[in-house]
Amino acid sequence: MRVNSNSADGLSTSEIATQGDGLVSSTESKPMQHYLMVVLWGFPEPSQTFIQRELEEMHRQGCTVNMLAGHRVHRTDISPELEDIASRGIYLGHPAAWAIKGLGYAARHPVRFTSTLWWGVRLPHRTLFRHFRIIGLLLAAASVADRVRAMGFTYIHAHFASYHTEFAMCLSRLTGIPYGFTGHATGIWKDRNILAEKIADARVVLTCTRHNADHLRSLAPAHAEKVHLLFHGLAFERLPEPTPLPSGSTTYFTAIGRLVTKKGFTYLLDAAALLRDRGHDIHVNIIGDGPERERLTAQIEQLGLQEHVTMLGAMPNRDVWDVLLRSHALVAPSVQAADGNMDGIPNVTLEAMAMARPVIGTELSGIPEVVIPGKTGLLAPPADAEALADAMAYMATHHEEAAAMGQEARAFVRAHFDLTTNTRVQIELLGEAAERAVLV
Repeated sequence: MRVNSNSADGLSTSEIATQGDGLVSSTESKPMQHYLMVVLWGFPEPSQTFIQRELEEMHRQGCTVNMLAGHRVHRTDISPELEDIASRGIYLGHPAAWAIKGLGYAARHPVRFTSTLWWGVRLPHRTLFRHFRIIGLLLAAASVADRVRAMGFTYIHAHFASYHTEFAMCLSRLTGIPYGFTGHATGIWKDRNILAEKIADARVVLTCTRHNADHLRSLAPAHAEKVHLLFHGLAFERLPEPTPLPSGSTTYFTAIGRLVTKKGFTYLLDAAALLRDRGHDIHVNIIGDGPERERLTAQIEQLGLQEHVTMLGAMPNRDVWDVLLRSHALVAPSVQAADGNMDGIPNVTLEAMAMARPVIGTELSGIPEVVIPGKTGLLAPPADAEALADAMAYMATHHEEAAAMGQEARAFVRAHFDLTTNTRVQIELLGEAAERAVLV
């Protein structure tokens, strides 16, 4: 990223919290020379809207974002800002192509490549597969190392703490350019590979929940000061204005997400059956698609919930928001999957709160950081259908209280999840990392 001007205006300490609260700000932003960001293995992926919003806002605030990714995802539904970023990106291409280019680099720079290979395989990887993965990532990094170095980049930043950061580490070793990363839930809790080493070598580490930040600091206590909590931001102007909760005797709940184990939708269906058996007039809409769809559909039939639960499939954002506005509450029954994967703060919870809908969540990961019982929503233990049903029953019988929680939820996200403010902070943190990279 090149900052064209000192566009990230200073923010007062009353507007931005201290590091202990998750955000850091200085009175003046630091100009950045060059900055390279790695975003997944494809860009722009439809599932990465929270990252793409930040990139768009960086562009809007005067930063030229330079993208490095495995391949380009061709889409017609992206903004001009994202199209500009995507069109200027560096893409690795087919694995055979970058493997050949990587071996060519190894032939030209045998000492540098071999020393990096020896470093990579000696790291304490969690599995044999990850030992081999680092070799592939090294070849991928080698395929673009000379190009990246020639372009004059002074800092590399990777999104996601798993193989994306390992790629950045390899590229950093080959080029001498420092790196940092943003850790999201999958890399931190599912992949979990060499996290302490990644933090130790990084310039800066960002993550989006206090739960994640505390965990990362505990893994590398000698480098805890590198880890910063930075909430994602919402572009409130793109969201519809709140409407009053629906009238009538039926209470409508909405759940949104990929149909995968960590979303906990099986417990939501069990809770819906309990509410029906208790005589509550409720209806649950589930928005999303994924590998669990067939199993969840069978569970609906087994429990006889066809009149109480509708599987709506994947939907465009506008249609999702329409369903939310016809609901009394969002339900986010997240659990930790067997492989350790779990949500951080699901983006849909923030969007629902911005539309003045209370959230019923679980006491897991970063969810309690935004779902405050009795204020912005209600919480239940993970994988506890009975407790989840109790929370839903409260919403079904206390519509006025639910509406009040929705209003408080809206005020909360507007205070802590403003896209413009949080992106300014991100620019400052990355700018400082890039500036330190130039000075050393």
